[in-house]
Amino acid sequence: MEQNNDPLADPGQTAVSRAIAANVRAARTARGWSLEALATRSGLSKGALVGVEQGRGNPGVLTLARIADALGLPLTGLVDRAPAPLVEVVPAGAGTRLWQGEHGGHGDLLIGSDPPVSAELWRWTLAPGDAHVSAAHGAGVRELVTVLDGILTLVVAGEPVDVAAGACARFAADRAHTYRNDGANTARFVGVVLLPGRSDLG
Repeated sequence: MEQNNDPLADPGQTAVSRAIAANVRAARTARGWSLEALATRSGLSKGALVGVEQGRGNPGVLTLARIADALGLPLTGLVDRAPAPLVEVVPAGAGTRLWQGEHGGHGDLLIGSDPPVSAELWRWTLAPGDAHVSAAHGAGVRELVTVLDGILTLVVAGEPVDVAAGACARFAADRAHTYRNDGANTARFVGVVLLPGRSDLG
């Protein structure tokens, strides 16, 4: 279930919402899909998709992930506001904030690559007590994380594993998973989401 603490929380959310609306509509129409077709493929209601394409509301990470997976795009394909140059540099402190924790943590989508090799680079900060709960992503999605500070408790399919600072982990993200900070210190980590190629996007 998508968490209520999953808004587009950065100050530029109006611009981000407009970019999402335009990008989703453009990707859908480029494939010749109706809203009903995208709803079927994404598992979302037509009403929710209408809201996204009109830039209304604040779609959460899970909603955006379902749309991106259905379209065969990385999340950056939905939130980017301009075509990527040959070399794209994301300045320090930049990125798109797509998750805000109850205790002050946050998740920022930094950059992504386009198909056929699709990946997303994320920067996460979890304050003590913060948890980001995610439903299973699409089939074949994998994630890599490296912990910079603190201890990340990674829960995959109900099994918790502690990942300390300096350590890395990889896991199947097509299962329900949670990033959690059970410690007394802030946990910071970088994650990469690897999306398999899609051959059924006619």
